[in-house]
Amino acid sequence: MQRWFFTMIATLVLAACGASTPGPAPVSAAASLTACKSVASFTASAAPQLQKEVCASCHGGTASAATAALDLTNIGKDNATACSQALRTVNLANRSQSALIQAVTGAQAHTGGRVPDPQAFTDALLAWINNE
Repeated sequence: MQRWFFTMIATLVLAACGASTPGPAPVSAAASLTACKSVASFTASAAPQLQKEVCASCHGGTASAATAALDLTNIGKDNATACSQALRTVNLANRSQSALIQAVTGAQAHTGGRVPDPQAFTDALLAWINNE
């Protein structure tokens, strides 16, 4: 007989007995992150700029909404994870239009304000993003 038939019968028997069929295994937030190709570039270019501009003061866990938008809690501790978390805000199809850059340079709404030198900030982040 067909395999689908046996699967259906097993599901019905389990349901009749009050059991449920196993669902997919839960995926942790860290497991759903895309790995960075260039953690070294992130660590050398982007991380110092993000730390210098005190982005981590809000995005480092003290403000839950800010941390949900960009989680920098691992910056300086686990740069591979921090890089992957920052990469979620990057538009690889149009790198200079990435939310990570646009928010703090004034091109996009950002509660935390702007960086004093948008060009230096953009250059530092693009030095990393262009390696992704």
